[in-house]
Amino acid sequence: MNACERISRNRGNEVRLRYLGHSCVEILGRHHILIDPDFTRPPEGGVEHICITHAHSDHIGRVMDVPKAWVVASANVCEAALRLGVSHHRLISAEPGWKVANVEVLQGFSRVNDPIYSIMYMLFRRRLPEAGGSPLSFLIHDEVSVPHIGDAHDAPLPVSPDVLCLPWRSTPFWADRYKARLIQLAEQFGSPYVLPVHHDMPPNDADPEELRGRLEATVLDGEGWHVFEGNRLSGRVN
Repeated sequence: MNACERISRNRGNEVRLRYLGHSCVEILGRHHILIDPDFTRPPEGGVEHICITHAHSDHIGRVMDVPKAWVVASANVCEAALRLGVSHHRLISAEPGWKVANVEVLQGFSRVNDPIYSIMYMLFRRRLPEAGGSPLSFLIHDEVSVPHIGDAHDAPLPVSPDVLCLPWRSTPFWADRYKARLIQLAEQFGSPYVLPVHHDMPPNDADPEELRGRLEATVLDGEGWHVFEGNRLSGRVN
């Protein structure tokens, strides 16, 4: 089955969701959506919309590897995509409150412009962090609702989605406290399903299996497609 046939079929009540490494998530439903395109496993062909939470390379780095799709991001993140070679004809400079297809644009909470983040980055990596631009979050509206908050550990958004993309990772210090904050974040959203993302990036990598037993939600793994019919998980395919 080719990508076009999958997309056509999935416009019923079936939605497919999978993790592609780093912060990248692919969704096949009413539209074919890719979020934070710095994947370690390639997406299907035929992506329609690429959403970018912020301009760090582990979130935007492979945007040029996905041709033709619309790129949805804040204005200065669009500028970063332009510098990477994306045509300005493909860029949609978005703001919180906008809606593009079935993607709702929300306020972003990734700490890209936090002075404390910059200081800690300098201490541990001996260089300034990349410019991250103005962060955004995205909420996909489909048979299942899916928010993506980038790599934020705090996101006071008034939404109760079906599947939360949770940035699960460690820190160089107070790692247990940081992970406890991420558990609180997941509990805040109250999603019945959690897809761990951003956990495969040394030196802050973390084992997503740690989430099992700490959340009431069903923890989805990062292998293959998770298939939803309506808002319930119905199975998996490779």
